[in-house]
Amino acid sequence: MTIIYKPSDVMKQLDIKESLYKKYIAALEKDGGYVFQKNQQGHRIFTAEDIQTLEKFMELIKYDGMTIEKVSKKIGEMNSHDGHDSISEEEPNRYDVMALVEQAVSSALKVQEKQIHEVMTSIANQNNELKVQLKRIEDKHDKVFVQSLRESQENKKLMLEEVKTQVKSEIAAAKEEKKKWWKFGK
Repeated sequence: MTIIYKPSDVMKQLDIKESLYKKYIAALEKDGGYVFQKNQQGHRIFTAEDIQTLEKFMELIKYDGMTIEKVSKKIGEMNSHDGHDSISEEEPNRYDVMALVEQAVSSALKVQEKQIHEVMTSIANQNNELKVQLKRIEDKHDKVFVQSLRESQENKKLMLEEVKTQVKSEIAAAKEEKKKWWKFGK
């Protein structure tokens, strides 16, 4: 499978700025007759072979007396022997590569979609389990609350009974005192 590179990848790999990249590409296409493949949108795409060609191009420019035009022609001559300049041979491969890329992306998206579905199902199951646990906790809390409320009411009844008993005994004691006082005076 042929690996395809975008212009930004090529500039990064060759460590050149966009202005130099454009200048070199234009020279290779114009003076050297070099043909870079393009995608369906008309943007250039690069193979490892194209990047090697650009590396050779940059190497040759460094030599004294070699102009960009001369280097472009030299590269064009070298590649015409390799058969690279024949676009008719390249075009079917270009579309095959794009079809393969589209298939790979489609396949990757399906795998990713399946993984996302599995994760979402797992999250939904965990959510349901948490709801069940929360319901159990609420039920337990309600039972404890009702029990606490009953105990509180019973405590109030007991306290009220104690207060009643105490009041009755105080009333009885007061009545007894009153009787004693009346008897004392007679």
